[in-house]
Amino acid sequence: MAQELKDTTNRIYQNAPAGLNVEYIITVGDICTIKINEQVRMPDLSIIDFKTKRDSPLSAEQRSIMDQIGEKIVNVNNNAGTISDELWNAIKVAISDNVKTRIVVEGEEDLATLAAISLADLGAKVIYGMPDKGMVVVDVNQQTKERANNFLEKMLVR
Repeated sequence: MAQELKDTTNRIYQNAPAGLNVEYIITVGDICTIKINEQVRMPDLSIIDFKTKRDSPLSAEQRSIMDQIGEKIVNVNNNAGTISDELWNAIKVAISDNVKTRIVVEGEEDLATLAAISLADLGAKVIYGMPDKGMVVVDVNQQTKERANNFLEKMLVR
């Protein structure tokens, strides 16, 4: 499923696309979180791990910017290739809280995109990073929720 998850028909952006002034923005990944924060506004929910490309730590400057993002910080554990109950619940609570939240993942945050799409309200935007390519913007609608839920079902997430 890894390759299927990487395949997207959505445009890949180097910078934040115009028209991102939507009510709710979720970012998954450190670099896209920083870019959206700098180019649009602070995300309502950001899910990060203080790393880029799986194992490179953020620079001191990037870390300093990241430390400004989020009014509430939640720390969770999540192994690579999974979505832990802890991560799933943190996303669910953050969306319902209406407080700008930064979820800091110890482990890997890549698959959090699926949980974010599944749990977000219709009309939200989920923006995730594609290493060495840019960022992908997903409009949360019935079709994208269905696709995310199908992946989650295949992963045995219920």
